[in-house]
Amino acid sequence: MKKLLCIAALMIVAAGAFAQGTVTFANSSATAITNSATSQRPAVGDILVGLYGSTSLGLGQNDSSLTLVGAAAVLTSPGRFSDGTRNIGTANSTVTLQVRAWSAAYATYEAAVAAGVGGTLLGKSVVWEQATGGGVNPATAITGTPGVNAFLVTPTPVPEPSSIALGLLGLGAVALIRRRK
Repeated sequence: MKKLLCIAALMIVAAGAFAQGTVTFANSSATAITNSATSQRPAVGDILVGLYGSTSLGLGQNDSSLTLVGAAAVLTSPGRFSDGTRNIGTANSTVTLQVRAWSAAYATYEAAVAAGVGGTLLGKSVVWEQATGGGVNPATAITGTPGVNAFLVTPTPVPEPSSIALGLLGLGAVALIRRRK
């Protein structure tokens, strides 16, 4: 009886793994990420890359609804990432995907955006739909899809001291006018 229960449990686990939708999370040298300020590929350790996806969104939807699939990856060589397969959705289904890159000083893309620190590298690809692999089909590669064309990571601008001073001067003038009334 125990043997029969163990076999049934193993078959359920195998069937669950068999039903997973998979994509291969890697880019090619032709689609390497580039820093827009320097026109160079970011070095290993400078940025993290994440695959964001959804099983329920279509094209044209708000990309803020996409969630990180698996863990963030580090670059394997300048501008390149290769981090195995990611499970999303069910086998042979269509999912919505986007690749996002951010400064390695932050754990997530959202944290890097929220920090808003000047010079922080941020970038994201276009959103695209892709069929997953799984079942008897191998994982689908995201390279060669319209979505993972080379994209830029752009340093967030650092406010100039003169811009800050001008802003403070305007704020002071507004306060002075309000005080007189």
